Amino acid sequence: MNKYTIDNELRQVERLRELYPPGTKIQCIKMDDSYHAVAPGSIGTVDYVDDAGTIHMSWENGSSLGLIPGEDRFKIIGQYERNKSKGQEH
Repeated sequence: MNKYTIDNELRQVERLRELYPPGTKIQCIKMDDSYHAVAPGSIGTVDYVDDAGTIHMSWENGSSLGLIPGEDRFKIIGQYERNKSKGQEH
């Protein structure tokens, strides 16, 4: 692996972290895991994105199975509002 490849992967992970910050609500559309898949339509909250680009989740059904961008299908349904100075409840 060369420096260009490593830099590109780091940029991709940083992009995922920008797209899916902690607190982002996500709905599962389809997960490609035949043994432990989260059911389509399930809703969860992003905990963090790790260095490999896996989106670690807390699903409403109690599962903590992570999402793998490019393999699993999902959509954002809401994001955590980081600006608490406006008096908004979170």
